[in-house]
Amino acid sequence: MEFDEQSPLVSLVTLNFNGLRFLKDLFDSIRQVTYPNLEIIMVDNDSSDESVHFVRENYPEVKIIRNVENLMYAGGNNEGLKVAAGKYICLINNDVDVDPGFIEPIVEAFETRERLGAAQPKILAMQERERLEYAGACGGFIDWLGYPFLRGRIFFTTEMDDGQYDQPVGLFWASGACIFLRKEALEDIGYIDVDFVMHQEEIDLCWRLRLAGWDIQCIPDSRVWHHVGGTLDKDSPRKTYWNFRNNIFLLMKNLSAPNLLIRLPIRIPLDMVACGLELVKGHFANALAILKAYSWLISHIPLILRKRRITQQRRRLSDQQVLNRMYPGSIVFEYFILKRRKFSQLLFLKKWLAKNQDPLITPLPFKKKTIEAVTS
Repeated sequence: MEFDEQSPLVSLVTLNFNGLRFLKDLFDSIRQVTYPNLEIIMVDNDSSDESVHFVRENYPEVKIIRNVENLMYAGGNNEGLKVAAGKYICLINNDVDVDPGFIEPIVEAFETRERLGAAQPKILAMQERERLEYAGACGGFIDWLGYPFLRGRIFFTTEMDDGQYDQPVGLFWASGACIFLRKEALEDIGYIDVDFVMHQEEIDLCWRLRLAGWDIQCIPDSRVWHHVGGTLDKDSPRKTYWNFRNNIFLLMKNLSAPNLLIRLPIRIPLDMVACGLELVKGHFANALAILKAYSWLISHIPLILRKRRITQQRRRLSDQQVLNRMYPGSIVFEYFILKRRKFSQLLFLKKWLAKNQDPLITPLPFKKKTIEAVTS
């Protein structure tokens, strides 16, 4: 597909909070992008460093939005989504470098698939450029119990990129480190849920896309490099808190009642086992983070039920239609007991991948509701 200045506008939105050390590499790489019709937006979450001054002085082509407080990942990116004019919008972390041609393959996929709502590139590690990256790799899935994993990363093990995942594939979720979104799809389902604050909010967004009948893909011909742990170390107690809190929130909000009632009685004891193991290993801060996560969940049941009611009222597809992208086995069992460290080694991989690439069933229409009703 040929692209020129009449090609669809793409808005690149990057969220920044005291990220001065990353911005030169990001914007220098964006200046090398070959796609001809770009809008570049930086949303600043009330940084106290010289980020805003630096960008104004050195990258005048960047539109800057200044928040008066730190709205975190979800709220900050929503401010960018509100003003982005592109037919397609890319939310990209400030600690990412991009390949000059990373936009064209994804725009081509959007233009040829009218129900494609979100897509991600192949995401590689900045520090080891031929290794798939922890937060994105070649696209995201969840297992039967709701544990997220990636094509190229399961729990703590990332794979080298040997081209083994170079075929485009349908995903359950695309990584928030670099996620492309169709503006029409966002207008359909709403923005990022601010109550996730940070971590797994992109999984919730993608799950809502899938429930509404939109597809999600990884397009590996597009490549970016992400600084591993650039914004939050993957082993930090803070990240432990958000991951345990938001993963249960995610399931309670998006699963149908029968599937939720089957899974929660298994998931909660497994999380308590994880808490006990952290105590045994002497990781007291991580154990406390898990307990704090459950304390938040218990104290916010009315909020969770309200969000669940909105999501379930808006769904167009049944779980049977959507959960073909949910891995039918247990990633915990295969990784920790069977020692299967690679996506390609999963027990049910071949049959499952063949099934989850079936075309989505045409969704039933429903009357659109306001974005605020979905995300507030």
